[in-house]
Amino acid sequence: MEIIVTSPWTPLEWIEAHGLEPRGVWGLPACDRHALAEGVCAFAQRLRALAGTPSSQPMIFTTACDQMRRAADAAAEETATKVFLFNLPATWKTPAARRLYHQEVKRLGRFLERLGGRAPDAAGLWSVMRDHDRRRQAERARASLEKAGRTASRGAPLALVGGPALPGQPNLCELIEAAGGTVALNAAEPGERGLLPPLPGPQTGRADPGDPFAILCDHYFDHIIDVFQRPNSRLYEWLGPRLTERRVRGLVLWVQVGCDLWRAEAMSLREAFGLPVLVLESTETGGGFAARDLNRLSAFIESLR
Repeated sequence: MEIIVTSPWTPLEWIEAHGLEPRGVWGLPACDRHALAEGVCAFAQRLRALAGTPSSQPMIFTTACDQMRRAADAAAEETATKVFLFNLPATWKTPAARRLYHQEVKRLGRFLERLGGRAPDAAGLWSVMRDHDRRRQAERARASLEKAGRTASRGAPLALVGGPALPGQPNLCELIEAAGGTVALNAAEPGERGLLPPLPGPQTGRADPGDPFAILCDHYFDHIIDVFQRPNSRLYEWLGPRLTERRVRGLVLWVQVGCDLWRAEAMSLREAFGLPVLVLESTETGGGFAARDLNRLSAFIESLR
């Protein structure tokens, strides 16, 4: 059974260890295009619509924002889709926030068991965790090769920052490169920001590596790099060295229409890094950009040359 995951901060390993198949919402087929209601986030509306399809699989929403909470409530009340609302801690500096994350992963496990999943033993969970760790290592290696290729490009190096892209929306990296730029850092979703670092080496190298559940939860909790947490200093601490290393000259801030969290960061990003910022937003749930936005993108890249 597939389980639709809507956030990179839900442990995929935990789902797979229960014998189920996690699938990111970003890889689903394109949705029908239709206009948004005023003030509604395109991503949240897409998830609500997806839950209403007859063949919809169980879905894991998160509490990263109020729009996602409302979409989860609507999906649970108005559709037959089985919905789990994962409470992501809005803070990260307190022991209570860490305990909450651990408790939510345990609660998710009970939800998965009700769907027919099996509770994993320690050996099985370790096996899945190491497999995902190897996959991420391969993804990092691939991203490194792509980065080297982009570095050799003559296009202005840019960072793509922001929230999730919808299925069927244009590939922003391709649009940027077609306009004469180079995506030196993809910090949107899915992208490098959601790619966890390697599992802690000392634990996995010992004969008794420790409790895999606790290690998995801590590994995710310690590497949530997102705009919704307060303080969101981890986002800026993560971005800073990468922008410098890759000699980024401008930021493209990707915002779903109705997403106040990412939109509010435009000025902070300018002030923090001293770089020009272009805000691009989606205007429909099915994707697409207005011609004026493509023109703005081309003009922005031209100004950096």
